[in-house]
Amino acid sequence: MIKNKPETMDDVIQQELKNTKFQKAYDQTVSAGNAAIALYEFRHELGYTQTKLAQRAGLAKSTIVRIETGIMNPRLETLQQIADSVGAHVELKFVR
Repeated sequence: MIKNKPETMDDVIQQELKNTKFQKAYDQTVSAGNAAIALYEFRHELGYTQTKLAQRAGLAKSTIVRIETGIMNPRLETLQQIADSVGAHVELKFVR
């Protein structure tokens, strides 16, 4: 029988977060997911399609798609470019 077998996925994640490589990859994935949700919600508030937002921002549609699907963890400059194109700004906060 396995000792200290994790009960839930949260238990597994908490155990794995003790590994610094895993923690770094996990944090990057969470950041990409947060950017995806924020951009998706912002675009919908604007009533824009991915194509329209990409055109306004001077980016490829694939860039918007990759950010919104969490495949791409965008650079701050890219988010600022998107925000500037629609008269908005980016707010960034650090969370513990």
